This record gives sequence, structure tokens and C-alpha cells, in this order.
Amino acid sequence: MSNERKIRVAFIGSGKVATELALIFRFKKIDITGISSRNPVSGNSLAQRLKCPFITDPNELKADLIIIATNDASVKALNTTLKTESFVVFTAGAVNLADVPNSNWGVFYPLQTFTENRHLTIDEVPILIESNSMELRNTLEALCENIGFQYDYCDSFNRQKYHLAAVYVNNFVNHLFHKAQVQLQENQLNWNMLKPLIEETVAKLDDFTAYDAQTGPARRNDQSTILTHESLLKKEEVNLYQVLTNSIQKTYNHE
Repeated sequence: MSNERKIRVAFIGSGKVATELALIFRFKKIDITGISSRNPVSGNSLAQRLKCPFITDPNELKADLIIIATNDASVKALNTTLKTESFVVFTAGAVNLADVPNSNWGVFYPLQTFTENRHLTIDEVPILIESNSMELRNTLEALCENIGFQYDYCDSFNRQKYHLAAVYVNNFVNHLFHKAQVQLQENQLNWNMLKPLIEETVAKLDDFTAYDAQTGPARRNDQSTILTHESLLKKEEVNLYQVLTNSIQKTYNHE
């Protein structure tokens, strides 16, 4: 894609990732030629928001670049059923590009979490790209630069490592937030009291590594406090607490 020629983009999928990316693309005046989705309700709704057609059969999409924003299994299935001469990229974090060995295929992976009705700015959505051809790589780089995405070229092995790290810092941490909220709610305590602590925990990472920033009874090997905490937990929760405690203690070798 040259800077002089506008690229036409179509999306397969109508979930959170497809919606957020498509809205960003439209905001940056990228020509979106169609939406295809297995869910006709959300697909039609997204197409109406973008003022583009909803197309039931993805093989009928007409675009320079088709973005598959679906789950991993759907990406692999589409590799065998999607017949197009367009460039195709997928947003799945854990699919190896070698599993879809087509010279027109690549990866456009947003390293971010998306939530319905919560919109992000362009600089909050870093993109990892990969391609089976230099022409597609150039197209993706030009697209990212045109929109203003922070991006990097990343092979599938390292992208999967990023995806794993993202699961740690987002999915697992969010689950721990859930556990904390439940524990506080059950005891009629105020979740908002923890918000400054959460903000400072993240803010410290601008100045320290997570290793150096670690505090708490597990790092101190404070067995009295650890046993007190365990006594407050339900039986099924103790195992999770112990796994995390043991991991921290092993990391710092009971310093």
C-alpha cells in the first residue's frame, strides 16, 4: 500500500476486537467495505454503525485487506474455506502463522484487552504484525503508520510469548481482583479503599521492575501473617493463596 492509495479493509467477526478496531479505522477514515460474521445480529449492528454492508458469505468480501477478528479455531477453519486474492490477517494471539501457510496471510494482533462500550485511544492499542510476504508486511506497516498505531514486527513464537505475558498481567490479575471483590463484598467492606493501592502498584512499574517492587508477607516469609490469611479463606481458596505464596517465596528464596 502506498501513501497515495487508500486501502480498502473488510472485517470477519463482529465481537469486541472487530468492533473496536473497525471503529478506530473508521475514525481514521479507512475505507471499510464490509462486515461478515456468523452472528447476523451483532454483524448487522456493527455494519450499520460503520455505514457499510453486512455480507453473510465472507468469500464475497471485496477489499485489499481482510481482517479476521475471531477466535483461534475460526481462524484455522477460515484458512481452508476462505477463497480470496486479498491479503488476509488475523488478530488471534496464539495461532502460529506457519499453521496457515498462505503467502497472502499475516497477523495483525492488538496487544490489548477490549470491553464492550469502553473505547480506547489509538495510542492505547499496540499492534504486533507478521506476514508471509514482504508486500503484505509493507502494507501492514503503512496501515499502522497511517492510523498512528504503535507497532512492531514479531514472529509467531515471540507473539505467543507476548500473549502468555498478557494472560499473566491481564487475565490472571483481573481474576485476582475478582477474588478480592468477592472477599470484601462478603464482609461488607469497601472495594474503593483498595483503588489507590492498585494504582500505585501499577505506577511503580514505571520506576522499578516487578521483581524489585514486590512486597508483602510472602516475600518477607512472614509465616504468622500467611497463616492468619489462610484462616480467613474458604477451603477452596486456600490452594490459590498457597500457590501464589509459594511462587513468591521461591522467587526470593526466603530472603
